[in-house]
Amino acid sequence: MSARQPRLLLLEENSDLGGILLLALRDYDVEWHNKTDSATDAFRRRSFDLAVVDLAFGDRPAGLDSIRDWRAGGAGFPIIAISDLPHPDLAVAALNAGADDFLRKPFHHAELVARIRKLLDRREDASPVRKAGGVLLGRSSFRFGPATVTPDLMIRFADGSEERIQPKQHGILKVFAERAGSLVMKDELLRLVWGSDGNHASHSVNQYVSVLRRLFLRHKVDFNGMVASEPKAGWRIQAAAASGLGKPVP
Repeated sequence: MSARQPRLLLLEENSDLGGILLLALRDYDVEWHNKTDSATDAFRRRSFDLAVVDLAFGDRPAGLDSIRDWRAGGAGFPIIAISDLPHPDLAVAALNAGADDFLRKPFHHAELVARIRKLLDRREDASPVRKAGGVLLGRSSFRFGPATVTPDLMIRFADGSEERIQPKQHGILKVFAERAGSLVMKDELLRLVWGSDGNHASHSVNQYVSVLRRLFLRHKVDFNGMVASEPKAGWRIQAAAASGLGKPVP
């Protein structure tokens, strides 16, 4: 089986440059968007290994907002910002927004490819423990029933579809997977996922679990068959939650 091509998110308003970059990055699986809102929608729905963001939209560095939003949403992949806007502090602003690297246009395409390769190699070698929304996301993916939950806050289902989740949802699924075959007390879940804020989240934890139930149901996975509510106690997690199995919904 051949290795999966790294998936890149390209945000580039200029159609001519976008086409040139697609050709230069032909060794990668590139998803190109020329609008910030469509790129953000793609970020929420799919997982990416790296993003290249042109900061310039018209005469505004609107790409900075996209980088900030993605980082706030839990994006852990490297981001390379590019721009030709005549702002002397733009490189600093891009790095402060969450970019890992900055290239001022014009640049040679081989330099961009080299920087992409370096960031992807560094990410694979380092794999740092990430934290988002107060939740430790770990270094590796884990299984919850037939789905795979990634450190980039994505759930990949057996049918190939993907959904982006919130950090607290990631934390809940991780606790449930680790406690498969046992009872998870509500107070324990609050302590493990919310930490010192657990006292303020007592009412919302049930809503988080309900959202996860509906999410799995949309993808024909029987969440209730793996996570059974125990009134006034918590949730009883079936062994199938950590086995890679799970019953489909008829």
